[in-house]
Amino acid sequence: MENQEDPQPELLHPDILALKHMFGKNHWLVRIRWIYPIFIVTFFLAYRFLARRSLISPRDALLVFLLPVIVNFLFMLDIRKKEKFGDRLPDYSKLLRLVSLQLDFDLVALALTVFFSGALNSPIIAMFIVYIMISTFLIDYHKSFRNTLKAIFLLLAIGLLQNSQHFFSSQQIMSMLAFDFMFIFAYFVSGYLSKNLRHNEELLKNLLQQTRELSISDGLTGLYNQMHFFELMDLENKKSQHHNLSYSLIIFDVDHFKNFNDSNGHLRGSQTLKAIGAIMKKKFRSTDLLAKYGGDEFVIILPQTDKVGAYLAAERLRESVERQTFPGAETQPHKKITISIGLATYPEHGLTAEEILNHADKSLYFAKESGRNRTIMYNDNIGKELDEFS
Repeated sequence: MENQEDPQPELLHPDILALKHMFGKNHWLVRIRWIYPIFIVTFFLAYRFLARRSLISPRDALLVFLLPVIVNFLFMLDIRKKEKFGDRLPDYSKLLRLVSLQLDFDLVALALTVFFSGALNSPIIAMFIVYIMISTFLIDYHKSFRNTLKAIFLLLAIGLLQNSQHFFSSQQIMSMLAFDFMFIFAYFVSGYLSKNLRHNEELLKNLLQQTRELSISDGLTGLYNQMHFFELMDLENKKSQHHNLSYSLIIFDVDHFKNFNDSNGHLRGSQTLKAIGAIMKKKFRSTDLLAKYGGDEFVIILPQTDKVGAYLAAERLRESVERQTFPGAETQPHKKITISIGLATYPEHGLTAEEILNHADKSLYFAKESGRNRTIMYNDNIGKELDEFS
């Protein structure tokens, strides 16, 4: 078989895109947190200059400035650590919890700023509305309602700490109700917008998933196509090298398939290949990677499988195909559909994906030249014996 050209990069996996999207949310919060202390300091300095009085003591101002700055460094380190993933993808739910943790911290930092700068009389209270809007856009619409309730509870606590004796006065109660109404209104407005935005994101994700499945699948059998097989083969070889694991490659084709097509027509031939693909799906593990290599050829990557396990799996497949009743098989030389199989195992039969594929291909050729309907494991003598056949 001729060497194939390098495959073009495939569409990015939806899971990877989802993770990148969640990493983006975390980074967005980090960037906002850099802006927040700068805004607070600028606001307090401008207020002091214009009103000729200070809203907050220097000690408290230093606290509300340093707290988000220090914690921001910690969040940055955590995010960068999670971004350096290799074979294993980070847990999406943990990244979502990191967003929630950042939002909880921001709420506490904002509550402290409000408390130190005048409590219910602080002009910074308006920042709670900004927090609620950010929260509804970054996390689930229903979960963000808890953040709104947290903001209301913290504002209530601030009011009690400010003046517990007069807290239940009609003026204080009306002020609290006014703030609560604004918080709830901000939640529903931003929540409505974010809910519709998230719906569009789900539609786009589903469309991307369908597009990707079409781009990596063989339309006839539903197995992976040749382009995606090369990518999977390269990834499996790198993973096996990195973790010192073995894997095996099975390659096979249908014996006398040209004769079958000539006798029965290409439509019947396509139906036969589809049926063989269905047999493969039944006989192999969910972790095995099944692909249509081209024409009537198929390939199977068996992760963490030595040559003995691969040989047994290949024989089960060969025997299943031989026992299967295929319409039109009576036109074949032995009145049945059979397959010839070649095998190679990493690292015994090669250290690169190209070597493993080449040696499995030679084993397949030897299986066909030596009588067909058999499974041949690669060995160093195959090359010499093929020369004798030629």
